Amino acid sequence: MDRAPNHVVAASRRRLHMRVMLKLLVLLALGLIATVAAACLDEESQEPTPQAAQEAQPTQPPETATSAPDDAPPQAEDEPPPLPQRQQQAEPQEAGPYDAFLARLHVAAEDDYGIEYVRREYHDGWADTDRPGCSVRELVLIAEAVSITQVDHTCRPVDGVWVSWFDGERFTNPSDLDIDHLVPLAEAHDSGAALWAQPLKEAFANDLDTPEALTAVSASSNRTKGADDPAEWKPERRAAWCQYAIDWITVKVRWNLTADAAEVQALRTMLDTCSDDYQRPDEFAEREPTIIDFEEQQEQEAQQEQAQEPLAEGTYASCDDAEAAGEERRVGARGSGRGFPAEIVPSARDGDQDGVVCER
Repeated sequence: MDRAPNHVVAASRRRLHMRVMLKLLVLLALGLIATVAAACLDEESQEPTPQAAQEAQPTQPPETATSAPDDAPPQAEDEPPPLPQRQQQAEPQEAGPYDAFLARLHVAAEDDYGIEYVRREYHDGWADTDRPGCSVRELVLIAEAVSITQVDHTCRPVDGVWVSWFDGERFTNPSDLDIDHLVPLAEAHDSGAALWAQPLKEAFANDLDTPEALTAVSASSNRTKGADDPAEWKPERRAAWCQYAIDWITVKVRWNLTADAAEVQALRTMLDTCSDDYQRPDEFAEREPTIIDFEEQQEQEAQQEQAQEPLAEGTYASCDDAEAAGEERRVGARGSGRGFPAEIVPSARDGDQDGVVCER
């Protein structure tokens, strides 16, 4: 069989090679076109609609407390622990002069973390203080009295005037007053205190370092308030709202307690009643009224009353009077001295109880 010349074979091979290369180029081009088309479709599918773009706008987070206000009391050595808190969105409001102060609160729903409230874990009677004989209750009464000058040996006020700022009632008998926990213990429990150790709960219930924490008010207003927060109860006197709201916020920030959204709204309403020059009323924690020993005083008063009573016939006001009247002295049953019968000098003291007084 005749073989084709070499130059014919070479030309045939070149044509075959060219056809293969052309097919490869066509396939590569088709693949590139498909890739670009798929990318374009992907971008179109991800482009948001106007409605979706609007829904995707970030919402403004609620303002929360990150630090205590400049005028808040100093932090306690045993600081309340940080809380696992659930954020609540507060309703947007127009800015007011006290908004920065209100924003110190951490807004979160009430939560007892499954821990039952037991009042005696917080307050099982008023704690004793460094002032001899005085409990927390007596020191609050002394500090908040409009006027006071005397207490007895147990530190109980024996005079004084108080005005219950919740309702404007005036009192002169301290027994008619309750010492109110401005932030009720049960409210504190549901605002983060449930997680505290018992010593910290007791410190909160007897907090004399924060003047806003405890206040002397009428028993009726304190018991009407109960454990309610400002969304549920406000002082009867609208004039008291400003102080109440500022004191409430101060205590909650001081003790790292949360506030729910309704509570914050109520506080904002109360802060709107504050004047531009509001100043909290003074307290006088360093007062030291005169201490009266009533047992000694009562004995002295009894002697004075006895001396003022008309004497029965045959009796004398003193042993000197008996001697001046010529009464005869006699020896007592238990001593060697001579004196007068006790019945004729009733004011004289019969120390040895032998019926004879003023023995000598």
